[in-house]
Amino acid sequence: MSDFPYSIQQNPSSNPTTEGLEYSKTKQELVQNIMGTFREILPSNYVAITNGPFYTLQFQAMVEQLAEIQIMYTEVYKDSLWDFTRPDFLWQVLGTLVFPNSNIPKIDGDTELRQFLQDMVLYLLKGSTTEGIQQGLESLQDGLLVTIIERYLQTPPRDPKGEYTIDDQFIIDVLIENGFNSDPFTLQDNVKLVMSALKPAHVLYSFSYLFQDAFGTVPKEDTFVLDLDSYYYDDTRQNWYGAKAITGIGDVLENNLFTDPDVSFESVTPNMKITLQGKQYRVQQVLYLKGGIDTTPRSYTLSSGGSGTVVATSNNTLYDSTLDWGTLPRDTQITILDGINSGTYRLDRVTGNTGGFIGNTGVSGNYVRVSPSILKLEGTIIKTPNLSYTVEVDRLGVLEPNEINGEDVTSQFIY
Repeated sequence: MSDFPYSIQQNPSSNPTTEGLEYSKTKQELVQNIMGTFREILPSNYVAITNGPFYTLQFQAMVEQLAEIQIMYTEVYKDSLWDFTRPDFLWQVLGTLVFPNSNIPKIDGDTELRQFLQDMVLYLLKGSTTEGIQQGLESLQDGLLVTIIERYLQTPPRDPKGEYTIDDQFIIDVLIENGFNSDPFTLQDNVKLVMSALKPAHVLYSFSYLFQDAFGTVPKEDTFVLDLDSYYYDDTRQNWYGAKAITGIGDVLENNLFTDPDVSFESVTPNMKITLQGKQYRVQQVLYLKGGIDTTPRSYTLSSGGSGTVVATSNNTLYDSTLDWGTLPRDTQITILDGINSGTYRLDRVTGNTGGFIGNTGVSGNYVRVSPSILKLEGTIIKTPNLSYTVEVDRLGVLEPNEINGEDVTSQFIY
């Protein structure tokens, strides 16, 4: 969207801008306005309102060209402002100011790249400072924790007990921490580009990517216990039976939402890939209810029989004071007939002190949580029903049965 009059208000914008429905509508509106102004300044003996007389046809051709020129120059002027620069020219206009050597950082998304380049200009204006370098690196992606160690501060006489010497006065250490959630190789390439733009030319740097282990129990002198909360250590032992992917049949809804109410996507995390009709898309977000909280009572039906009204008290919980959800059979589906959450969902578990998975003995309550069966995908996808799909999952998030037949296990027991 744009605040400029008679500009092409579409995103992503087309290139060239002299195409498309939005351009045609804008041009026609501008032509009519210019023609109206022209008729107002003509003498009274020129009274033609519609195009027909020779003078109106002649001026119509001139107005068509004037409208095209005005729209073109409006779009060019927008490219000179960072907040309105079109995606096609974002790098040429702003990126080359930040990285003159034309190396492009790998940042997904037009909005994220635009904000990163705008921030980099501010960091460049701060000069080659430790603060500017740290902020520039942290702006590469959310969740980065950057620590910069200047070795000259730990050299005598500044620090009599420092571990460095005068030979290290022009060296800094860049420590980046973000767990296992990012691609360290792509991040290392991006760090190199940011450092080349922000650090002083005479300064050398070392780059380290830090990982952390989580310990549930502090080791004691007589025992050594590790409570590791990440499956990467199980991978190193190569002793796991995690499912690689979930397959099934689902539907593409509006706004690039994909749903399969027969399964739970709880083991799917953002940035995993889903294959639809031979084409891969990236998962942007895993959703429970399509619209989130809705305090207006909405009509529903159940796959096991029955109907009523519910309200959505959170982004994943439904409430019906007249129904004990625990009495329903396992894998029951609910279809909300109207409102922002209209659609079909798989009921997962009842919440509260007597809660648990529906269908289990002793489970009861008026609040029920639905399974996360909706994936928000990146890119443009046409609304299509009944699509076969394959989506990646956390490798230990879903277990597969491992049957072994004909093996003698007597050697594993002590008599």
